[in-house]
Amino acid sequence: MNSRIRILTSLFVLLLLLGQCKQKYDSPYSPPVTGYLVVEGFIAGNAPTRFTLSRVIHLPGDSTIPVVRGAKVQVEGTDNSVYPLAESSPGVYMANTLPLNATVRYRLRIASDGDTYLSDTVAYKITPPIDSLTWTQAPEGVYIYANTHDPANATHYYQWQFQETWQYTAAEFSNYAFREKGGSNKQDTVTIRDDSEYIYNCWRSDASTPLLLGSSAKLAQDVIYRQKLQFIPRATSQISVLYSMIAQQYALTKEAYDFLSLMRSNTESLGSIFDAQPSQLQGNIHSLTHPDEQIIGFVSAGTVQQQRIFISRTDVPNWGYIFVCADPDTLVFPSKIDNFFSGGAYVPIDRQYGAFGFLGWSANGNYCVDCRLQGGTTKKPSFWPN
Repeated sequence: MNSRIRILTSLFVLLLLLGQCKQKYDSPYSPPVTGYLVVEGFIAGNAPTRFTLSRVIHLPGDSTIPVVRGAKVQVEGTDNSVYPLAESSPGVYMANTLPLNATVRYRLRIASDGDTYLSDTVAYKITPPIDSLTWTQAPEGVYIYANTHDPANATHYYQWQFQETWQYTAAEFSNYAFREKGGSNKQDTVTIRDDSEYIYNCWRSDASTPLLLGSSAKLAQDVIYRQKLQFIPRATSQISVLYSMIAQQYALTKEAYDFLSLMRSNTESLGSIFDAQPSQLQGNIHSLTHPDEQIIGFVSAGTVQQQRIFISRTDVPNWGYIFVCADPDTLVFPSKIDNFFSGGAYVPIDRQYGAFGFLGWSANGNYCVDCRLQGGTTKKPSFWPN
């Protein structure tokens, strides 16, 4: 009996402790009504300089990130040089290759809604070339790596970004298109596709989102070997036909590396009680109008190195990807084309014939026939091999 009482007492105490753990948390930080300014970009001397300006959102909130439009953004050098950046799209400010000088320090100035923001001046870092992009196939998928080194033993801190593009196909090839009444068409009809109308081959692109950082500071030589950039799970469409990645490499200062490492820790390593607690980010951008306002971002400057690789489906045996229609083709008689094709849910594939001649068109659901519905475009990239 005493042991049972001890067990019940222990359970009661545990419930009390758990109840005390569920307390409301009020953050000591109070962001401005508009949200903290977020500055993302890099001052480049041999590539386009691109900065994105946005604002953080309150929690709870929707998923729309408010961008900063109509700002005046410029790069300034300690040699009194000034290079304006034009707003190429909402919240994105760009300039083509800037005539920067490796002996000059640079900073970013932003003017928006009556407020002025200025970064610290930063050294212009020369980025060593990427030695190679390599990949290996494992049972679970494909891993892509970057390799580099600095013979001068002067870089030590690196960042990578990449854009990936892959070709994929629809499950079925459509030779024919539905033409609704109008223009030269006196009635709805089905005709063979023009060359620009084929929807079997598509290309889709994505940009890297994780912060990809590497350091050789603790090594005897400034060498980065097999820095993982991407993992492509087995049996996915990325390598169903042909895959390409172009990777950019940036040399960082120690201060920039430390800032991005802390940001990565705050954004990617939180979620369990065993993770480190988030730390306050202190970048190198400041508000001249409101000195106490926190700005999220770190401005760096230098050259950019890049390299591209291709991976073909034939390079990865037993990839396992297959895309087939869940439903069999449907025969659509000429008298039924309006019912089937006018809404776009079904797409004609090819002409069908029987013992007594033409019967109609085979057809299937648009998701099986139109590759664009998987997020891509039929426009072939300029860098794609023939």
